[in-house]
Amino acid sequence: REVGGDYFDIAETPDGNSILCIADVTGKGVPAALLMANLQSMLHVLLPVDISLSEATYRMNKIIFDNTPSDKFITFFWARLLEDGKRLKYVNAGHNPPIVLRNNSQEQELLDVGGLILGAMPSMMPYEEKEIELNSGDLVVLYTDGVTEAQNDQEEEYGEERLFECIKRYRDYAAQQIMDNIVEEVKNFSSSDQFDD
Repeated sequence: REVGGDYFDIAETPDGNSILCIADVTGKGVPAALLMANLQSMLHVLLPVDISLSEATYRMNKIIFDNTPSDKFITFFWARLLEDGKRLKYVNAGHNPPIVLRNNSQEQELLDVGGLILGAMPSMMPYEEKEIELNSGDLVVLYTDGVTEAQNDQEEEYGEERLFECIKRYRDYAAQQIMDNIVEEVKNFSSSDQFDD
């Protein structure tokens, strides 16, 4: 249980854009970690290829489905942040939808467009890709279910609502401080007892 299957990455593409991704493999231990290592390799192989996120996700799902046991699958979100920093194209393959909190807004937007979890079914239809505009002061938070499913002594989950309230509380801080505060609040809620990755 000391080895998990959660993964996040930031990488630059040859054309100067950035790829952001986050993922979670079902289960624990070395098998989950090895499957995630395979996903990481596929992602880095596809970085220099001129291909849409939709098509690349379709291909990754096919490879994972064809080469892994039926009880193993991956929730996966990735996005291309264009070099102007104002546009984000993304595909969500069954992952916890990242939260967008717009500058001067109290409402959240969820990045939930995409398709099926990777490896759950054969690639039968294209993954949907969506583009959003980003403005100065907008905040995008990516996370795994290790945050929202953290439990307290009463087996109550931290949940999406607490996470969003935490994000609103620290929205004006630097990114590292926002992340540190989220982690600290989750630890305090769960008495530092780690229920998930």
